[in-house]
Amino acid sequence: MKDVVFWIGVKSTDPLLIEKHGNFSYLDYSKNTWKWWCEKNNVEFFEYNKPGLEDTGKHKVTWQRWFDVFTQIEEAGIDYRKILLTDGSIMIKWDTPNFFELTSDELTAFRSLENIKWIDEGIRGYTELFNFYPFDLKKYMTCGFQIFTKKHKQFLKELREFYFENLDHILPLQKKVSRGTDQPVYNHLLLIKNVTVEQTLPASYWLMHMNRFGWFGHNWQLQEDKTPYFIKYGYIWVFSGFDRRHRETLMKQTWDITKGYYE
Repeated sequence: MKDVVFWIGVKSTDPLLIEKHGNFSYLDYSKNTWKWWCEKNNVEFFEYNKPGLEDTGKHKVTWQRWFDVFTQIEEAGIDYRKILLTDGSIMIKWDTPNFFELTSDELTAFRSLENIKWIDEGIRGYTELFNFYPFDLKKYMTCGFQIFTKKHKQFLKELREFYFENLDHILPLQKKVSRGTDQPVYNHLLLIKNVTVEQTLPASYWLMHMNRFGWFGHNWQLQEDKTPYFIKYGYIWVFSGFDRRHRETLMKQTWDITKGYYE
């Protein structure tokens, strides 16, 4: 029985998405780090590159990942213990400790409070779907890093059912609200279904909005060491929360600086 990293590496053929995401070339840098880390820590690396539904324009990959994660891993015949679902816009540092050993059997995630205005607008935009459920913003979780066990199959099944039952409402809201696709719905259901969520990993395992908090900088007083803060002090680097046009460049620069550690 092994732990699994379910890595989201879908490269869409939609011309608009290709242009928006720079031909998805940044995925290669993410994959390099995760695959190496998995081999080092005896973790199964599962590359998710083919969603169950072909129409990814209508049914976004951000939605389909929840529907496919258990199904595809089980169809591959993998005897799994815990599963990390992680985005392809994330890189992991070479010496990151095995976080699976630091977590329980409860769902593990990180609170996402870097941009309260964006989160609040997303929750308010979808609240009518949930009869204006009183959402606690302090409990909003990012969807880019989630660790599951078999006990969470039922929740993801209910999430899928909710999605298709309310598809005619969800799709227009995605365009109207434009504050995430799955995250507002996912977070609502976590609270409504009373799913236990633990945030047991230290903050160093989740560096997001790195530009906002100055993680790309370095200590200018130590001219002999210009290593960016996020590489020195963080374990998991999230390249989102800023203009997507800069993602590929930043991830390539990071890989060029660090690739020697992965060889």
